[in-house]
Amino acid sequence: MKKIILYLIMATSILGAQLMDGEYFVQQDEYPHGWASTAGIRVEDGKIVEVTTDKVNKAGKLVSQDVKYNEKMRAKSGTDPKEYSVVLTENFMEGLEKKSIGKDDFQMPEIDIVAGATSSSKKFKKMMEFLVEKAESGKTGDHRMKL
Repeated sequence: MKKIILYLIMATSILGAQLMDGEYFVQQDEYPHGWASTAGIRVEDGKIVEVTTDKVNKAGKLVSQDVKYNEKMRAKSGTDPKEYSVVLTENFMEGLEKKSIGKDDFQMPEIDIVAGATSSSKKFKKMMEFLVEKAESGKTGDHRMKL
């Protein structure tokens, strides 16, 4: 009997934690170069159904909508926030689909670095890990974190 209970405990821990339904948002607590990174997820029926990422300034303006910033960055690095924010979120969602993850065994998918947006890609990965932890514990709402 003890062995059966031990095997059940091991199987449960291997499968991972279930994500709790709700909306989870995180914003970087500082504004390097005038912009704070942000990310959000929406969980329904234990699955992530929506992912967002962007940067915001203290006035609440999104960097993905700042035409001058996007033009300047694209000329320098070959990408811009308007593009890489979409690529990062799409890659994350595709990673979830490839793993055929069920609601009872969530595992973080691989997050590829977007060329020209290495720093933003790494911040996105950290924010997604943070948000998944919040979703596992059901701590919905707006959060801040140091990146």
